[in-house]
Amino acid sequence: MDVGSQFGPYRLDALVGRGGMGQVFRAHDTVRDREVALKLLKADLAADETFQERFRRESQTAARLGEPHIIPIHDYGEIDGVLYLDMRLVDGRDLRAVLRGDGPMAPSAAVALVEQVASALDAAHAVGLVHRDVKPENVLVTPNGFAYLVDFGIAHHAGDAHLTHTGTAVGSIAYMAPEQLDNVPVGPASDVYSLAAVLFELLTGRQPYPGDSVSAVVKATVLSAVPVPSSISPVVTPALDEVVMRGLAKSPGERYRSAGEFAAAARAAVEGAPLNPAFDATQIGAPLPSGTKNYSGPQYFSGPQHFSGPQHYSGPQLTNPIPPQGYPGQPYGAAYMGGPPAQGDDDGRTLNIVLAIIAAVLIVALIGLAVYWFGFRDSGTATTSSSSTTTITNTVQPQTQTVAPTPPPGTASCGGGVGVATSVTSCEFAANVGAVYLQEGQKGEARTIVASSPVTGQAYTMSCTPENGVVVCRGGNNAVVVIY
Repeated sequence: MDVGSQFGPYRLDALVGRGGMGQVFRAHDTVRDREVALKLLKADLAADETFQERFRRESQTAARLGEPHIIPIHDYGEIDGVLYLDMRLVDGRDLRAVLRGDGPMAPSAAVALVEQVASALDAAHAVGLVHRDVKPENVLVTPNGFAYLVDFGIAHHAGDAHLTHTGTAVGSIAYMAPEQLDNVPVGPASDVYSLAAVLFELLTGRQPYPGDSVSAVVKATVLSAVPVPSSISPVVTPALDEVVMRGLAKSPGERYRSAGEFAAAARAAVEGAPLNPAFDATQIGAPLPSGTKNYSGPQYFSGPQHFSGPQHYSGPQLTNPIPPQGYPGQPYGAAYMGGPPAQGDDDGRTLNIVLAIIAAVLIVALIGLAVYWFGFRDSGTATTSSSSTTTITNTVQPQTQTVAPTPPPGTASCGGGVGVATSVTSCEFAANVGAVYLQEGQKGEARTIVASSPVTGQAYTMSCTPENGVVVCRGGNNAVVVIY
């Protein structure tokens, strides 16, 4: 097809890209009067039933997923023997163009894009689909940084082994996992590898295993050591090195279990969070041994200590004694040195004895009062009223952590506890979906419902599943309804 020609109801205005199986045009839908992205299967592949089946499945897969980071499918089918895919036209560039124009990205910006692609991959993996061709050319980015994963044309379902011929490797060599090169069954771990290869290139500006020929790239991918991103870009931290290198591990079992787990680890590395969630960031030093007693709090001085009276020195006399320090009215030094008592000392001694007896009586009285107060008083009154005993209790209220509902990015609230996550979904239809879902069972359960649209007058099947504190219903013509 040429630019300016007519293809069924579509006018082909501009060629915007070429893929492994076809061309993508900016086209005008003359029936619905809107601009779309139109993908057409290459003419030399149109007669190949295998490629035709892959092309049809791309449209079916993307339409069924309904994930915000997968471009919505408007329509698909066949016109004059040519398969076509009618998609939303995205105003943006693919990551290949971004890298060529802007060069390597800052780690935080690169990870932000990878997180969005990982969300799309996890949605595909959840229904048993493997993309198998994750690369910069298949990631479109809008001016505000929103990323779309495209081209599920070679996505491989676990039950569709016939789509890969013996001895044939499908995908882009530079981003293919080692097991893909061996033509063995692939799974989500293969897409994790490809996503790690994309992140490596976003950080460094080059592919993990560059080479002048296909054989050189294949050999390096299978045999060479996993490259270290920081050896090329000094802005990459050791923590992010570890994440990317694990994503590029030769063995699928050594990689992250999902694309989302890989993206989360990359985000933690960029933000400096500990990779081990059990680590207590508030603890300084090693943990205390088991059974260690904690410090009970500040210790208080029990009060002033009183001098019990003059002490007489019974040992040998000093040759040159230090002159005694007296105070007015009492030759303290003389008493300390064992000298004769001063006149009138008997009266003072008698007074001291009397005061000591009075003090002793007061002390005994205070002790008795304390015993009564803390012991007999409580036990005596307990028989008449149990409420007279004062009990100090520290009650720890259970802490309930409330997780705020997190609807998919781009969700617009319609009120009434529902919202829409795609521009093709109306609030009227969302209200009907919410009402039918709540009528058929408890909120938070996964189930499939059928709801009608007041806009189109048709009924659509919606698959509803709980996600991040909300219920997301997907189905129909790329409809996504969020129930809060």
